Amino acid sequence: MRQIEDENQRVLPLRPNPAPARFQHAITEIALLIRDSPDTSGGVQLRRFLWSLYNMHHLVNLWDLASRVGGELAEPVSEIIRAALAGELLESDVKQGLVLAGEMERWDATAPSGDVLECVEDAERSLISAVRRIPPCQEHTELVRTLGALSRMRSDVRAAHKTESK
Repeated sequence: MRQIEDENQRVLPLRPNPAPARFQHAITEIALLIRDSPDTSGGVQLRRFLWSLYNMHHLVNLWDLASRVGGELAEPVSEIIRAALAGELLESDVKQGLVLAGEMERWDATAPSGDVLECVEDAERSLISAVRRIPPCQEHTELVRTLGALSRMRSDVRAAHKTESK
């Protein structure tokens, strides 16, 4: 039986891992829905959900997830959350779902459009204006750091857009 230590250094037993097929079936069910309907509101929320479990770079608004993914899919989502919180869900399990859903291929094939480049440039101009107006302080430092990241992203988006245009 697995064990953990609490804040008082007491050893606490963890529940034994239940049959992994339960949450693996849930991942498969969600992956198949994503594969069949990736751009529906529910499909987009489920894509964000799996990606957030995989690389932690996507935020999931739980209100949006709950309101757009209901009915039959509430149980698989709940099972995956339960498995993740219990420490039973592995990165490889989530990756398997992303592969089955076609998300890995979609990730590699998706390139930003010219509209995205324009939005990034607008955001960069707004951030430059804010940086010029704020006196030196912690927030100024954070804005400058964000501006640098946005500038790098703009360069990446521009390069991807030029490659796509060729």
